[in-house]
Amino acid sequence: MQVAILSLSSCLGCQMVFLNLEEYFYAFIGDNRIAYAPLLMDHREMPNVDLALVEGTARNAGHFLKVREVREKAERVVALGTCACFGGVQGLANRFSEESLLEGRFGTETIEGAPQGVRRLLPLDSYIRVDAYLPGCPPSPELLRDFLQLLLTGSTPVREGSTVCAECTVVSPQLPQPGPRRITEAAPPTGICLLDAGFLCMGPLTRDGCGALCPSTMGVPCRGCRGPSSRVLTDPSLDMEEETARRISRATGTKREDVKAAIKDPVHTHYLFTLAEPILRRRRRGGTAPYLYRLGERGSGR
Repeated sequence: MQVAILSLSSCLGCQMVFLNLEEYFYAFIGDNRIAYAPLLMDHREMPNVDLALVEGTARNAGHFLKVREVREKAERVVALGTCACFGGVQGLANRFSEESLLEGRFGTETIEGAPQGVRRLLPLDSYIRVDAYLPGCPPSPELLRDFLQLLLTGSTPVREGSTVCAECTVVSPQLPQPGPRRITEAAPPTGICLLDAGFLCMGPLTRDGCGALCPSTMGVPCRGCRGPSSRVLTDPSLDMEEETARRISRATGTKREDVKAAIKDPVHTHYLFTLAEPILRRRRRGGTAPYLYRLGERGSGR
């Protein structure tokens, strides 16, 4: 199989997971031909390939042209990592105008030859058809290995999936608990459900597959790096802010309105990895739209 591995605007973290595959990586490149991978080799032109794995987001006109080329030359395209699947942390740039971002980083000086930026950052499938998705920031080597094995059999991995809570091994404490609170305000208990303990945790709304590593093993709340669960994406009445507030209200005995008022940074709490996901804007109530920069405005969104 001819394989291409490439990045758009990204930290290269998802590609680095390939190097963590250890023995399987050598077996993979032994059985298949890596025809294009700028991280590993100096090939300027991408050939026609059977499979293309694309990480990152289209941040400028050059990236847009590249993703169009990938779709034309690859039989199957995979969105690799949460940035490609849902916009990732980079989606937080949608709270600001491009001008204010550049000014904040480089001042008022003109950057000669700078590429034309996109007006709004979006996931990969907003630009081209995507055949399969592997979210994660980054996905674990085990997930990537299993994913590649399915692809190499000719299958296209499609999985509805559950949530991080379904994989979590902790138990619920006696209610009510104090909250809402963060681990910067109090030490989280060991072996106890952090959401029921009043901590802000995105486990019930986040796609499974990580083994609930953060809450079960590390003892810290889930931040949502695997992206929204299938139910979040398919149920138009489910809003991430409202659902988190409802669960924290139940755990703490606090009114839902008071819980929402106590969360001072709702974007980083609920949409740290998903602010660029278009589906989350179209909610009957709530959604990400109030936090997005409006074209023509100066400054940032709410």
